[in-house]
Amino acid sequence: MRVRGGKADWQYRSGLAGAIGVAIAALLTTSGCTGSSGVPRAAPTTQTAQATEARTSSPGIGLSNAPVNSAFASPTTKIAPRNPLTGPPADPFAGTPAEHWGDGTAGIHLPAARPIGTFTTAQVEFAYTTTRKLLVAAYLDRSTLLGGRPTAFADLLISQERTWFVAGLTKTGVDKKGDELGTRDLVMSFAPGGTQLIGSAVKVHGTMRAKTATRDGNRMLDVDIDYLFVYAVQPPHQPTEWMRIVAQNSWTVMFGNWQGAATPFEPWVDFDNFSVAGAQCGTTDGYVHPDYPHGSGNGTQPTPSGTPVDPYALGGSAGPGCEATTGT
Repeated sequence: MRVRGGKADWQYRSGLAGAIGVAIAALLTTSGCTGSSGVPRAAPTTQTAQATEARTSSPGIGLSNAPVNSAFASPTTKIAPRNPLTGPPADPFAGTPAEHWGDGTAGIHLPAARPIGTFTTAQVEFAYTTTRKLLVAAYLDRSTLLGGRPTAFADLLISQERTWFVAGLTKTGVDKKGDELGTRDLVMSFAPGGTQLIGSAVKVHGTMRAKTATRDGNRMLDVDIDYLFVYAVQPPHQPTEWMRIVAQNSWTVMFGNWQGAATPFEPWVDFDNFSVAGAQCGTTDGYVHPDYPHGSGNGTQPTPSGTPVDPYALGGSAGPGCEATTGT
């Protein structure tokens, strides 16, 4: 299982007191392979906004052949094994915890909005709705999924974060610390030409919750999210190699009066915790490369280690390196 993360400098509007000196630390990598994880960003300040590109590497998680008991299945339920001699079944999610999850946006349920602290019902509702738009653009936009330019997601970011995100899309590789230089892996993008989505359904399950936060005297509303997205994929024209990919997202979306934003209540995405199970470990181009059953991989994948983690369980946290999963 592979983990990904990202980092950028953010700034609060200069009319508010204090620099926010919080570094939101990050990351996770898993491979069942689990594929990518998110990294938190540096906190906003009242100084001139600058985007930096220091992010954690995207290791992966190696797939374990052990049967899996998921938090969303009964103790006796195990993921049905795939038939290596046939293509995908009519329902490629059957026999998994995702079988009865919602399809696409129908799986993203917004809590009932209510006043939280000094934030009004309308502001909380706006925060929930905006967070859903960000999730849809990052994990369900078909063009982005197939490796296209993630315009839908970039357009939802405020100018500070958008500039940093767009500038890193074509960067590849890692720096001397092993941190990724690019930002492509902050959204769900399969390597162009290497993956075909099976059908139109992406299974989605998770939660979001709003709460107040104060950073160096600046008041803001945080929306904490924990969502799973399950994709059925295959190499182009090779249906017997089909498999499932499970992406986990635990961002925090912070709503406040950011410097350069159009209004005094806009989002800043903290990519603090996300991973992809079923992806190759050790890739550095920012794209998700499924670890197909008989694929050759990239030839340099790390060896999975540690106790296999359940990619279908919400609230999970993969450790550094290439971790094993219980299967997708």
